[in-house]
Amino acid sequence: MKDLLHPISLVVATLGFLCLLRDVLTRRRDPASTALAAVFLLSGLSFLFSITPMWNYLDRVLGTVNLSVPLAQGCVVALLACQQVVLTYWGSPPEVARQQSRRWLGAGLAVIAGLLVLFALLTPSAPHPINFTLYYAHDDWYAAYLTLYVTAYTVGELFLARACWRLASRSTRGSVRLGLRIVALGATVTLGYSAVRIGDVIAGAFDTSLAAWEDFAWTCGDIGAMLTLVGWLVPTISDQAQSVQYRIKQYSSYYGLRPLWLVFYSQAPEIELPIDRVDPAQRRRFRRISIRLYRRAVEIRDGRFVIRQYLDAAVREASEAHHRARGLHGQELSAAVTADQILAGIAARAEGARPAPDQLTEFADSERQTSRPMDDIDALLDVARHLPRQPARAPHLERVSG
Repeated sequence: MKDLLHPISLVVATLGFLCLLRDVLTRRRDPASTALAAVFLLSGLSFLFSITPMWNYLDRVLGTVNLSVPLAQGCVVALLACQQVVLTYWGSPPEVARQQSRRWLGAGLAVIAGLLVLFALLTPSAPHPINFTLYYAHDDWYAAYLTLYVTAYTVGELFLARACWRLASRSTRGSVRLGLRIVALGATVTLGYSAVRIGDVIAGAFDTSLAAWEDFAWTCGDIGAMLTLVGWLVPTISDQAQSVQYRIKQYSSYYGLRPLWLVFYSQAPEIELPIDRVDPAQRRRFRRISIRLYRRAVEIRDGRFVIRQYLDAAVREASEAHHRARGLHGQELSAAVTADQILAGIAARAEGARPAPDQLTEFADSERQTSRPMDDIDALLDVARHLPRQPARAPHLERVSG
């Protein structure tokens, strides 16, 4: 059973680690992200070490039979400690989290050291990748080894389920609440594995066997582990999906602002920021879509400033009357009027015809409130959507790549 379920769990753990790897590289000072990535890595290693072909390979290469047992179970103990580190940093102030994390990691290292010592006292005469526990069930040293491991495993899963459920009830983010409850469910399912292993210890003392329950134990262990990994992934995938969505919006906005930018650039090419003068070491940074979008917005604002002195109040009044008659109102009305003002202002600048000082006015959307980073971009996009479909062409198209 384990050779059927472990590869599936290994794939889930590997995918989770790869999803988190980018967060670890970009958030190097975030202990929770690092600990969560370690959970997936250690989980994957525990499954890998337990698969029969890898078990036999390690026996042959390392020269010690059944060494996969302490390696795999040591990874499990370590990932249980890392899971507590994640929860501690998510639910406690940094100073408290650091102290509690050291305790959890210290306890995990102590258990791993105890497992290695007890394993060294065994006398493994032959490799047993299948039914290892049943083979050693009557060995006193293995009974002590299994008791230590199952105790640490059970305590860790109980603490995990309890902490996840409590933290989920306090979280304000839906993805975190859902993910933590799935983790709690997975931890609860794994207790079926613990129950069988505790039964193995008791059965060994009475010279009996729980061989019929082996498949149940591995099923509970693997399904519980997969649920736990999926639960940890839910907030991460949600965050990354939002990041991708935001990046797509940035690209869409960048190209959506191009017609408005071309209107200004065709008459005032001086608005283009001289990026060619930027230090070559910094030029790569300016290729990021966030910087390019910010540049485009700044250049459009500069263009608006250039024609501001050509804004005629009569143009604004006529435009408002026209668009009100079309049924526009609110922000859509102000955006449509602003688009008309821009075109009229550019034409007036080209002719050198400034309105009288008492006829000067502001852009219709000048009082629009923008609080979030993309609000200002959205305001400019609203104006761009009201421009003619065939805007003025730039005099030097090779410079319009942005």
